[in-house]
Amino acid sequence: MIIAANKTHLIVKIPLWQYKNNPYDEEAGKKLTHNLIGIIAGDEYTISRLNDLSYKDSQQEGMPIIHFDNREELIDACKIGGINIWEHPLCATCQKAIRGSFTINKKGNQCFDCEN
Repeated sequence: MIIAANKTHLIVKIPLWQYKNNPYDEEAGKKLTHNLIGIIAGDEYTISRLNDLSYKDSQQEGMPIIHFDNREELIDACKIGGINIWEHPLCATCQKAIRGSFTINKKGNQCFDCEN
């Protein structure tokens, strides 16, 4: 990451790509994968770090880096950077975004808190 400033703006350059991290594959460190992911979680819109889990053939949402006011701003920013977007399902009971595992009942998706 490169951070700079001019008289009116803070300028942050975040790499769009990262090298894969897989201790079980000697070639992984030579291959690139995405570094960022757009996240829609209910009324929360962010560009977040994308954790590479190549050793599990997976990826994971990391910490939010940039927060947006609405869905359209996020989508426009992701188009500029060629960043994929993940949208989390909402709990049918409490309407909060569900991160991780969940169950499904007659109403639909249900988060862990509402299940208990």
